Amino acid sequence: MITENGIVTKIDATMARVKTVRRSTCEGCGSKESCEGAKTGEVEAVNLANAQLGDAVTVGFESGALIKISMLLYIFPVVCMIGGAVLGNYLAPSSGMDESSGAALFAFGFFFISFLCIRLTGSRMTGNTQYQAKIIKIRGKGAAALEAASSAPCNTR
Repeated sequence: MITENGIVTKIDATMARVKTVRRSTCEGCGSKESCEGAKTGEVEAVNLANAQLGDAVTVGFESGALIKISMLLYIFPVVCMIGGAVLGNYLAPSSGMDESSGAALFAFGFFFISFLCIRLTGSRMTGNTQYQAKIIKIRGKGAAALEAASSAPCNTR
């Protein structure tokens, strides 16, 4: 599980908005100003720990779910594009097209279709709590908790 520390800034019925804080390990890095991972951000998380406004919390995200999402967003379109190019190269001569033109046409067509598939799959994943961040631990309250959350190391297991 990938974890990050933060502060609860908003509470809904079952969800909470958590502002993540810069990790202390980022302070010594020369790239911290240009690194997106070193900046503060906000994440919407399922409030499993029943955290309250201002609580310092640990937010967790399943590693397996992150890998599935990454594969869907990055690998699937490339595989579709390569498959389309191979298919276009194979079918082009039978339809009177140049092989290169057929390969390019099918590659971009399959690439576009892959994004439609991602859109449909993403709609189904949106409501699934397996693919959402979860508040797994309350670390404390108030300003002292903010200091503790920003200096505590984050774990990836």
